[in-house]
Amino acid sequence: MDNELLQLAHLIYGEAGGEDLETKKMVGSTVINRINSGRAKEFGGSLEEVAQKGYYAVSKNSKMYQQAVSGKFPDKSSETAWKQSLAVASGLVKGTIKPSSGMFYFTDKEAKQQKKVGFKFDQVKETGKVGKYNTYSY
Repeated sequence: MDNELLQLAHLIYGEAGGEDLETKKMVGSTVINRINSGRAKEFGGSLEEVAQKGYYAVSKNSKMYQQAVSGKFPDKSSETAWKQSLAVASGLVKGTIKPSSGMFYFTDKEAKQQKKVGFKFDQVKETGKVGKYNTYSY
């Protein structure tokens, strides 16, 4: 299996393994959008750089991210969520799933926290809503 596809699936599961399909697609889309943004200085220029710079599950090596990397899942529902994450990653890489337009996603609570730490919401526009998340892009 392609290493980048697997890395993307690890990230999707690590960030959104417990979320619904649309949220998994949103997470994967933000990765693809950041890679293709031409903003390598901000996001990184490769999947690995983008993952390390902007995704909590990867940079903090979360429990769910560790499960994805190891392939050891605690139960059947986690295995199913992994398979769904892998399918989303595959669809995004192959082009059978069209990425949504967002480059950032925050719950309302996370958005308030991001404002406090200096995220410049005046430089982005809201691109939609997926579940509990508002999505934004340049």
